[in-house]
Amino acid sequence: MSADANARPRTTWTSSALADALARDARAVERYSRHLVLQPHGAQLQRALSRARVLVVGAGGLGCPTAMYLASSGVGVVGVCDGDVVELSNLHRQIGHGVARVGELKCASLKSTLEALNDGVRIVTHACFVTPENVVDLIREYDVVCDCTDNPRTRYMLSDACAGTTTPLVSAAAVGFEGQLSVYCAKREVIDDGVVRHTPAPCYRCVFPTPPAAGDRGTCGASGVLGVVPGVMGTLQALEATKTIAGIGESMCGKLLVFDSMSARPTTTLNVATERNPKCVRCGDAHFDVAKYDYDAFLSTPCPTAFVARDDDCIARGGLDVHAAPPHGPGASINAEMQANGPWTRVTPREFDARAFDCVVDVRPSRLYDVAHLEGSISIPIDALDGDTARAVLEKYIHASDDDEPIWKSVCFVCAGGNNSQRAADWFAQTATGKRARVYDLCGGLAAWRRDVDATFPQLS
Repeated sequence: MSADANARPRTTWTSSALADALARDARAVERYSRHLVLQPHGAQLQRALSRARVLVVGAGGLGCPTAMYLASSGVGVVGVCDGDVVELSNLHRQIGHGVARVGELKCASLKSTLEALNDGVRIVTHACFVTPENVVDLIREYDVVCDCTDNPRTRYMLSDACAGTTTPLVSAAAVGFEGQLSVYCAKREVIDDGVVRHTPAPCYRCVFPTPPAAGDRGTCGASGVLGVVPGVMGTLQALEATKTIAGIGESMCGKLLVFDSMSARPTTTLNVATERNPKCVRCGDAHFDVAKYDYDAFLSTPCPTAFVARDDDCIARGGLDVHAAPPHGPGASINAEMQANGPWTRVTPREFDARAFDCVVDVRPSRLYDVAHLEGSISIPIDALDGDTARAVLEKYIHASDDDEPIWKSVCFVCAGGNNSQRAADWFAQTATGKRARVYDLCGGLAAWRRDVDATFPQLS
């Protein structure tokens, strides 16, 4: 008998439950044994998982636990799509990354974590963001898509693509202390031999035909999030994907789970649409080409909300419109003509010196100001800027002399990324008080300040 024969015992068994998985991983039966002995669906469950291909879009707070549980459970192929890099501010909730991977692509970082959890599954990375041009090709090779993103643009794009291919879309959201979960675009149908097929179901547009107002488009960066909340929602998302793949349990298709982490009864399940809306622009008769659809135009026409009502009242009182396009353009852009002839001026971070201004006004929400702000600045959130209290504060800095000759004092507005500071400066420069001042805003906001001047300033949004 050869030495090799002594070292390697002869296999005397096989498994009809895991034939596909065993072809990839000789330890599959032992690895998934706690699944296989589940009654009554164990073998059906693991067989379906081992054959499945799931795309996880977003490798952040939701995507990390979703992908980690799917990979460790034995999903045959897990795709991870994300074009972003790991940042220190991610780590309190994005458990698939670590300090040593700050600056690394999130999809590559999460792939390393998944392969360490389970070397018997295939991990495919897509180092890109979802766009109208690539979304259909991204989802084409997958059986289930998990939307683990935090912005309406990507949610609608994924839903539009999945609706066109009748691909189940397991969608979750987490912001602040709350979360939501549902399944869109396809409902499952279990055939007699245990095979699952999918038939058309309401898409995200059927349930939410108009996008949220700009002020309601909360992201973790802008609104904050309790670290464990995306963990809970991502775990529930992995559970729902598992049920969808295997055809077991009650589906969340046609239902919306609402999670409140501060409640002693944290989950509520609401009934939503169970059939496609014939008036839906994606599911109805008037289908459109996702690659050519104008998502910018669609997202610029939000539905009315309480937030908008408050801002409309503000607009009626003084003209400050927090939904208006930034006059110079987004972020750090500068319109040369406006810079030369406009009623206010942009200053770059390297030009900015707080001591050169009589007043520096931080228009971010007060909770962000409290965490970190420029020395010498004062806090007046933009949605309060047109109020009587804020006007009185600004009037203290800009006032007329005894002989009514103007004293030209200076005010500079600061925000997170250079958009709201423009809106604030443009509004203030046209008020009676502002016309007696030199008005500026910090070009690119505190994000540019961090990038160009002080890298220690925390990245909060």
